[in-house]
Amino acid sequence: MGILTWIIVAIVILAVLGLGWDNFFAGVKKGADRIGITSLIENATDSATEMAKNASREIIGKSFGEQ
Repeated sequence: MGILTWIIVAIVILAVLGLGWDNFFAGVKKGADRIGITSLIENATDSATEMAKNASREIIGKSFGEQ
């Protein structure tokens, strides 16, 4: 990947960490409403939100020694 791609990935990761995934993906949905691709973005953000929640639960579970 090019340097620009890595910069964009880093910015998105920092935005998600700073805002929290719920607020970040709510903003993405709001932007999609404005340009008219709501259903596509809504499906992607719902999937990403679930993946982020599952990953955070797994990380928290492992940090407390749960399996």
